[in-house]
Amino acid sequence: MEAPLDDQESLGVGLKPGDAHYRACVGPSEDYDLIAAMAFNLLTTLGLRQHHSLLDVGCGSLRIGRLLIPYLNRGKYFGVEPNEWLVEQGIKRELGRALLEIKRPTFFFSDSPETIAQAKVPFDFALAQSIFSHCGLDLIKNWLSAMSHAIAENGALVATFLPGEEDSPQRGWVYPEYVKYRPATLRRVAAEASLRFELLDWGHPQQKWAIFAGPKFDSGWFKNRPLTWNSGLEKILGKNKVGNAAPATPAISADLWHGEGHIYDEGGLRSIHNHEFLDDPAFRKAYERGVRAAGDDYRWHWRVHVGLWAAACAARLEGDFVECGVNRGFLSSAIMDYLDWDSLGKQFYLLDTFRGLDERFVSPEDKASGAGEKNTQNLATGFYVQGVEEVRANFSQWKNVSLIEGPIPETLPMVRANKIAYLHLDMNCSPPEVAAVRFFWERLSPGAPVLLDDYAFYGYVSQKIAMDRFAQEKGINILSLPTGQGLLLKPPRAC
Repeated sequence: MEAPLDDQESLGVGLKPGDAHYRACVGPSEDYDLIAAMAFNLLTTLGLRQHHSLLDVGCGSLRIGRLLIPYLNRGKYFGVEPNEWLVEQGIKRELGRALLEIKRPTFFFSDSPETIAQAKVPFDFALAQSIFSHCGLDLIKNWLSAMSHAIAENGALVATFLPGEEDSPQRGWVYPEYVKYRPATLRRVAAEASLRFELLDWGHPQQKWAIFAGPKFDSGWFKNRPLTWNSGLEKILGKNKVGNAAPATPAISADLWHGEGHIYDEGGLRSIHNHEFLDDPAFRKAYERGVRAAGDDYRWHWRVHVGLWAAACAARLEGDFVECGVNRGFLSSAIMDYLDWDSLGKQFYLLDTFRGLDERFVSPEDKASGAGEKNTQNLATGFYVQGVEEVRANFSQWKNVSLIEGPIPETLPMVRANKIAYLHLDMNCSPPEVAAVRFFWERLSPGAPVLLDDYAFYGYVSQKIAMDRFAQEKGINILSLPTGQGLLLKPPRAC
């Protein structure tokens, strides 16, 4: 007698990803239903409708296809999969032959991106769930090249990947092992294929969602608001079928998304406390400006929130702004956008080598903490900028900014400000940071914030020790923040 189709054994519960079972072969069996629901909801939120054509790359055992095939109109679902047995098992155990006859999906049993040209239709959407997390960069480039010709101008490939601090050197198909890539790398290869890469704020158990969009794909409606079915529905209801305006759906209260109980889990900080600042349009706009400066989203939301708060407080004080350790200008760009910089009448001094650490100013304690190795890695992966011109171009939209190139403390005298309202130190080694805070201390206006980017950050204990010595000497205390930052305020009376 055949086993029931819903018992633990038949569902592959307990098997490892990649095992020869129709569910386990495509990933953790326990997540089979979750991944399907997640992807289906994302696609429909982004705008997928029943009349659209969709390509499911690596459709496997129809984990997501079993939801998409019934939803889409007849002949609108296309799947590509090299393992024909997986599709057959998906039809037998998840979809059923009757529905196959009604909906008439098309399957390409191949691992070649060129195969999809056989469809001879422009796809409104394509899906690659947990595909690029197992592809060498050579395969990703091939798929993106094929997609640039296969999707409509207003279409998009929705895909997952695993973000990492450096790119995997692997080639070809890698499974069940994973590969990681920097978002900046995927943005670059997308641009080479004339596609627009954008990260999506949509949950996934292990990976990160992104879109590789055609030139006319509309993503503006969720740029400065949470990407949710509610906002997608609001967009749909904004006009009726003949294009006439309909009453707008009232905006959803932000505390539904990032209020108490919603989990924040980024940058080493996990919290269930209120973080609705993420829904503030001004914050989101400023953060996006920082991402554009860096060419990457490092998921530094709460760290940037702290920086924007400190800068907004400093904007009311007498004096200019100084940042020592700029790199590409993530935080400083966000601040200048947030404060409408040129309207303040202040100068922003930005100091950096713009080429990584100067080894002359790295202490033995910093070296013991791995500062040299981190510097080498950050230069090799492109995390550290190598040259000031790229940074100069980023800040060209503002007038009141001075870029000062060279190592600290040698360049400190080039800051001409008599009063300083805001000081940010982010140099990843202690001697330049202590030298900078000593140099500027007397010029800091009373109440001026001094933000220390790495004070409590894991792996940077030498900087905390050095800055604590300075604080003890001045008779002040540094506030240690769970973001990894440190914060102190210049007391009303000189110390």
